[in-house]
Amino acid sequence: MWANNKYFFLSKFIALKRRILILFNKEFNPYPDIPKGMSFSPSEFQQKQAENIKPKLNLNTINSQNKEIIQNKVRNKIEDLIGLNKKLTFTIIRSSKTLYQKSYIRKRIYVSLGEKRELPIDIIYKKNLKKAKGMMVCMQGTNSGAHLSLGEIRMPADAFKVKSGSALALQAADNNYIAISFDRIGYGERRETKLKKPSILPVIDTSLHSLALGNSLLGETLSELYAICTWLNIEYKELPLWCLGYSTAGNVALIAGSLFQNTINGVCIGGCIGFFKDTILKRGVTAHLEVKHCSEWFEQEIFLQLMAPRPCIVIAGIKDHIWPYTGAKKVIGLVRPIFKVFNSSKNLYLIKGKYNHTYYPELMWPAINKYIG
Repeated sequence: MWANNKYFFLSKFIALKRRILILFNKEFNPYPDIPKGMSFSPSEFQQKQAENIKPKLNLNTINSQNKEIIQNKVRNKIEDLIGLNKKLTFTIIRSSKTLYQKSYIRKRIYVSLGEKRELPIDIIYKKNLKKAKGMMVCMQGTNSGAHLSLGEIRMPADAFKVKSGSALALQAADNNYIAISFDRIGYGERRETKLKKPSILPVIDTSLHSLALGNSLLGETLSELYAICTWLNIEYKELPLWCLGYSTAGNVALIAGSLFQNTINGVCIGGCIGFFKDTILKRGVTAHLEVKHCSEWFEQEIFLQLMAPRPCIVIAGIKDHIWPYTGAKKVIGLVRPIFKVFNSSKNLYLIKGKYNHTYYPELMWPAINKYIG
């Protein structure tokens, strides 16, 4: 009995010690010191591997004669790497229309994209809208859900996100656009609820399961976005379609724009541009950009280069702890020559934000409105 109690109390003591250290922002490390000059952390050898990789896809040698041909070959390779599926069907199951916050019309449609693959989509526009300037697909990053785009607070951290300017859909409507908002795979209303012992990070299980099934979470997400954007172009003919997003959603918007050149007219993204080796390989995973062999084939500038000649607006905060302005500027430097080849230098626009990894609506909408009159 005493032996059992001994181990019980020892366990509780260590747990209490750990909690106290964490409370005061100190590290709990019960292991021996690492011998000087030795590297034990897995990220260290992975960083070294990244330093020695030179991506195979490179548009820096593109010329005016072969630019579209080369772009399409690169797009085909990327679509194959991520496992893009352009054959998802878009079927509306049911829909409703309501007045939202007294100033907006909110049309909610429940959609099927395949067997056991359904989602709700919100379409928002001003109540007195006479003629829309265009469509804006508004996506949230690694946050609680798409409700943030409508300025709704459902989780503790949402209050700070809304205060910082998360309500992209309402902002789009205020600027006379039709806004489209939906939860990406694994977030909000589409969060994982059926797995036993799901991981804390919202989409790590889905991401790894996708890899096990031979595709990727990025590919699955873009497959859905392709189906949604294709339907929007049919439903709202002749209106330009843009994709917006911050953080991981900014990457999704950018890659969608780079691949779907005949579907998406432009993108405006924030807090998501920087070389992989300087960003996602130096922190915990987002589980979105991790695609098998991706570093072997491409770095992030390839997606911006594939946007040419269409508008690509990038916002980066000088104090962003993940994707800072200095890193974005380096990437943009490799992209400008490609836009110049397309005679569209004015369509690549890097904006400096004064703050951290956050929303910049005061910078975003004036920049977009310059392209869409």
